[in-house]
Amino acid sequence: MNLVSAKVGMHSWSYSNDYSPAARSKMQHAELVERFAHLDTEVELGFTAEQTAREVERCLNCDIQTHFTANLCIECDACVDVCPVNCLTITHNGSDEADLRVRLMAPAQNLAQEIYTSDPLPQTKRIMVKDEDVCLHCGLCAERCPTAAWDMRQFDLLIPYAGKRD
Repeated sequence: MNLVSAKVGMHSWSYSNDYSPAARSKMQHAELVERFAHLDTEVELGFTAEQTAREVERCLNCDIQTHFTANLCIECDACVDVCPVNCLTITHNGSDEADLRVRLMAPAQNLAQEIYTSDPLPQTKRIMVKDEDVCLHCGLCAERCPTAAWDMRQFDLLIPYAGKRD
């Protein structure tokens, strides 16, 4: 199992990273009379082409993970500024997780979800904190980072088979 960078060029990703706050499209359904008259009738009628395009842009890219390399960070706060959901915080490390949670840019609502903390940052020894429960995996942090401390990595599973030829 590997995580491989999803970046294919200077500012190009192998997936769409446009964040869309649009609400989910409502699925159209066959009329009740039709459903009961013909029990093999498909209930969900599907989306129009326009609805499908909107739904695709709502994708949260769950197979794409953020990857942070602390020793590359210059603490410019560009990632914190661009994050649409305020899931990133640069702060001093505390001795208590509860104390750390109240200092987040968006205080954690789901206390059961772990928050991710980095190694100490090189300049001030503060830490980067990410609330995975809030993160959209949009990639804007990696897009904006001038030192590539943030990267978006895609899960890649290689399963070797004996005797298989390419």
